[in-house]
Amino acid sequence: MEPLAHLRVVLVRPLQSGNIGVAARALANHGITDFVIVDPPGFDPELARRMAPNAHDIINNARFTETVEEAVAGAVMVIGTTGRLRRWDWPVLTPIQLAEQLSPRPTAILFGPEDSGLSNTDLARCHAIVSIPTAEHRSLNLGQAVTVICAQLLAGAVAELEEESEIEPLADSRTQGTAVRLLVHALRGSDYLRGRSEKQVFGTLYRLIGRTQPTQREGIAVLGMLHKLNRRLRLIGEE
Repeated sequence: MEPLAHLRVVLVRPLQSGNIGVAARALANHGITDFVIVDPPGFDPELARRMAPNAHDIINNARFTETVEEAVAGAVMVIGTTGRLRRWDWPVLTPIQLAEQLSPRPTAILFGPEDSGLSNTDLARCHAIVSIPTAEHRSLNLGQAVTVICAQLLAGAVAELEEESEIEPLADSRTQGTAVRLLVHALRGSDYLRGRSEKQVFGTLYRLIGRTQPTQREGIAVLGMLHKLNRRLRLIGEE
């Protein structure tokens, strides 16, 4: 599955068909297929396709709606984009912050029309706002904005997947239980269990191993040590 398969890009009343094509190309480059276009005036699909080489399927499969409400239906989280400075009633995030906080659940990201951006009515459907940092000249083309956001989100998703893949699985309960049984067996050869409940000792050791959270590889290594220890104790007992 693509890292951003849960993402939906929504263009709200885009004015230029060429920008729709550039946005579609950005979606294709970043593994996003859910593309919704809200009430575009004078949409020219051929011009959009000319601006979207190798991404015609994104345009061909785009969904068209009349309202933002229809466009975000089914999304659990809705994020609006803006470059305008004004007082917000929404949390405002940078693309990096959005990438860090975005969870793999159905999420729609709204991009407003080129001339005015998202209206307050559009933003009423949003849970948060993302704004792309710029220098003094605060002007990004619609296609550029879609590309920047998608690139940042993909980079964050890939980094998270790589980090998860590097995490070793923890020792399961069977490995932990076997280690404790071997350790208790070794303790039988000493005076430690004399006058003590073997069941209580087992429980104490089992909980202790659980708190240390050894990896499966570490657990298997401990099993090897304990098997050798028990064999050696058995040989000593037979001498």
